[in-house]
Amino acid sequence: MLPLHSNSLARRPFASPLPLPPASLPSPRLDTDGRLSPKSFKFQKNRFGKPEVEWDKYDLWAPPPLQFNISHTSTMIACGVTLDLPIGIDIEEKQRKTSNNILSLAHRYFSPVEVAYLKTLADPECRQSEFIRLWTLKEAYVKALGRGFSGTPFKDFTIRLEASNSKQVTGELKSDAPSIVVEAVDDPGILMNRWQFALFELNNSHYTAVCMERDVKNPADGENNSLKLEVWRTLPFVEDECVTETDAVKNIIR
Repeated sequence: MLPLHSNSLARRPFASPLPLPPASLPSPRLDTDGRLSPKSFKFQKNRFGKPEVEWDKYDLWAPPPLQFNISHTSTMIACGVTLDLPIGIDIEEKQRKTSNNILSLAHRYFSPVEVAYLKTLADPECRQSEFIRLWTLKEAYVKALGRGFSGTPFKDFTIRLEASNSKQVTGELKSDAPSIVVEAVDDPGILMNRWQFALFELNNSHYTAVCMERDVKNPADGENNSLKLEVWRTLPFVEDECVTETDAVKNIIR
């Protein structure tokens, strides 16, 4: 689930409120309909700085296997939430301006294969767009790993496309949809196929990439590379709207 929040929360820090007392804790499952008070959540960071839910331990209550990741621009917040599986998400404005030349930035941060690909694009706007898409995918990947940019430098891996038979957002399968894969720079023959990706546009204004670990408990999904997502637009305390199959969400097929 990807609840998309308004800019009113863009600069609020994570809170670490006190947990609910044991008597008021919900049953041993994740409540997703608002019955689990936000005050029961506390947060911690892993050694690379990625926020995680910190659960208090009680004898008669097992914490849900909740994982999440957050990204934001000046106008939108994206939050990816999963059960059991690590997730990374990044959102970028399509018209984001860079202070340096695109190819200069690519040489500094991207793999040689990605730089060579960008050089083939003669149109400046197309090159800018592809640079932002690649950056968004790479950012989602390192965040899914839980290491961030410092723990997994962008130059150490290549993002590329290969033929696939499934869409990247919930819906009917399409045979011509590409699959996004990760390749190690030091050994290009090795694909890091533990991970699945989705890349799409939101509101025609933002690129969003999601990276999730494959669900080994469900081999069927792993075989067809299907990453099933629900996309929600959320105004906190006001409105929740599922926009998965609407014009607000557009798959990127290249």
